[in-house]
Amino acid sequence: MHVRKFKSDKEALLREGQTIVSESADNKFVYRVSLVNLMLAGISAEVLSQHCGESKRTLISWVQKVDNEGWDSLMAKKQEGRPRRLTGEQEELIREALNGDPLKYGYNVWDGPSLSDYILKTFDVVLGVRACQNLMHRLGLSLIRPQTYPPLENPDDAAREEFKKTERSI
Repeated sequence: MHVRKFKSDKEALLREGQTIVSESADNKFVYRVSLVNLMLAGISAEVLSQHCGESKRTLISWVQKVDNEGWDSLMAKKQEGRPRRLTGEQEELIREALNGDPLKYGYNVWDGPSLSDYILKTFDVVLGVRACQNLMHRLGLSLIRPQTYPPLENPDDAAREEFKKTERSI
């Protein structure tokens, strides 16, 4: 059996760990500190792993981290997530385009597909339709569809039937 040689005083680490458990409000951190405290108190990683659900290797690595880097190394790190594909500058240019006339840019209306195409052509960035709709929402815009012809308020059945028959390109 291998016995770990500690760089720090084992008893001092245990006292500090007990203080952290009594004062900290971060449950995940307290859980990890508690398991390391149990190992520092003499319970083997093998026995502890059978009862706590963590692997033996994980428990041993937590003890090593505490000994080498201190208790803060057991704190959960903030997950950054995927970086945005567009810069703030590009989003401002998109906002200006969306507030302008879509015909100026070669589109009939600003919607997800047209914005996706505009972003691809302008910035060479592939952004899906749904991501473009989310971008429009994040920029404070809402989708307003053009009114159908003839208007629903004053129905002209003959004009409506003629409108349905005409061929439209999409």
